[in-house]
Amino acid sequence: MKVFFKQSVAAFCVFYGLTLTSISHAEESHPLAVIVSSNPEVAIIQQLASRELGLIYLRKKQYWQDGIRMRPVNLHAEHPLRLYFSKTVLGSLPNEQADYWNGLYFHGTTPPYSVQSEEAVLRYVSNTKGAIGYIGACKLDERVRPVLWIIDNTISTSKPALNCLP
Repeated sequence: MKVFFKQSVAAFCVFYGLTLTSISHAEESHPLAVIVSSNPEVAIIQQLASRELGLIYLRKKQYWQDGIRMRPVNLHAEHPLRLYFSKTVLGSLPNEQADYWNGLYFHGTTPPYSVQSEEAVLRYVSNTKGAIGYIGACKLDERVRPVLWIIDNTISTSKPALNCLP
């Protein structure tokens, strides 16, 4: 029994250490851009208040001003940018949000759609009416438009200085 306990504690410490390493790696990397489509037929908003972002991703706010359903998209739960986004915007890591989502599920509310890569976020946001997502700021292209920035654990409306060299 003691061996099992020690192994469990060791496994937890390794997992926790890897999670913190992933988060700090994301924090040390480039800022995140919160994005909407640049296509006027798909894009819903021109600007977004930073305080609204958490409400959107917790599904407490589900419709844009014109009545179009919000379609937030997340990177997968282990992605370093998702960990950084969740910690900064929602105040907790994805694995800590399970009880929250389980409770909402029984009321018909599902978590944001989840994809595997930043390219998938770009495609989803650029082609889905009402979509909002986030990517590394250096991945921005003409398909999307940033509405907020996340840098140094802060949500901002001001574009940060970007250093996108490889």
